[in-house]
Amino acid sequence: MFVSKRFTLSKLSYLTVVKMPVLFWLTVVLSVVFLLSVSTFAKASTSSCKIDGVVEKVYGANPIVTYMLVAMAPRKLVGWNFPVSQQARGIFPDQVFEKPVIGGWFGQGRTPNMEELLGSRPELIVMSGAMVNPKRQQVLQKMGVPVCHLNLDRLSDFPDSFRKLGKWLQNPTRGEKLALAMENLLQQQSHLKGLLAERNLPIKTVYYAQDPNGLASECRGSIHAEVIPWAGGLNPHLCPADQGKNSRYGKVAVNIEQLLRYNPDAIVTQERAFYEQVYQLPNWQSLQAVQNGQVFFAPQAPFRWLDRPPSFMRILAAQWLMQKLYPHVSEIAEIDIIKTAQDFFSLFFRVELSREQAQILLEGGQLS
Repeated sequence: MFVSKRFTLSKLSYLTVVKMPVLFWLTVVLSVVFLLSVSTFAKASTSSCKIDGVVEKVYGANPIVTYMLVAMAPRKLVGWNFPVSQQARGIFPDQVFEKPVIGGWFGQGRTPNMEELLGSRPELIVMSGAMVNPKRQQVLQKMGVPVCHLNLDRLSDFPDSFRKLGKWLQNPTRGEKLALAMENLLQQQSHLKGLLAERNLPIKTVYYAQDPNGLASECRGSIHAEVIPWAGGLNPHLCPADQGKNSRYGKVAVNIEQLLRYNPDAIVTQERAFYEQVYQLPNWQSLQAVQNGQVFFAPQAPFRWLDRPPSFMRILAAQWLMQKLYPHVSEIAEIDIIKTAQDFFSLFFRVELSREQAQILLEGGQLS
């Protein structure tokens, strides 16, 4: 509730006041109390990250954070937000597959199993963004466990967040290594995008196809489609501002007429069912992306690189997609994406991939 004008009781006539229903004044009082309590809690929650001693058990409140914890300190992870994908076999340490499913706050009304969370006895809870509202944060803080927050609204936020995690988990060296790796890849992508601009090369439009029929996507500017601009592409699905934040930053329906108007240069998806049928779909045959064989299936292991969740893997997805979009640009074509993937997996997941294994992952396959 927002109040645009300040008023006092003295400005109202006595008769107006006494005639107002009691319920109205009760509502006003309760609203003020609620706003004050939320404001007080919001201030408290920003300073709740006070860690004493060594942290051995950590809970990530959403998949973005949980996967960061797997990269930082898998042994300290107390549990999963959802069952860990079998695509992670051979990449994640074997012991993490035995950890319980606790749940978390990551959209669509999902909440954790509080009994399971309490039973895991976390010594630190890590959250990010606006995934958890103040009321739910208050529930966590009543557990007497430090609640720390990461800003992960954009891919460029990850280096700083890895450094913070390293500090909180008493392993700043590890945090710095992961942060530097992210920064180097981000700088490389920025440099390559700059080359495209300097040479006035046409920017490829890239439609992000979601759902088995491909007729759902993300609006331009959505965190879920951020790989596209980082790959030097342009998302053609620009949503009206009046559709609201939920429409602009989450999956939205797209009809075939819109898609035909966009006629994108390329299509990227992480929906296998869609990818396997797109070249046979009658309504899609006139699209230049389909005619030119420019439909790309994003890597999936150990979890989706492109999105859902919008994790740190997106920087690797951006380089993979850029090579698909601009193979004619020598500086982009010369990047050894297989070696990049090998180095990335070695650092972030402590697993050594052969070139053949890395190639399988880049083609959307899995190790087991």
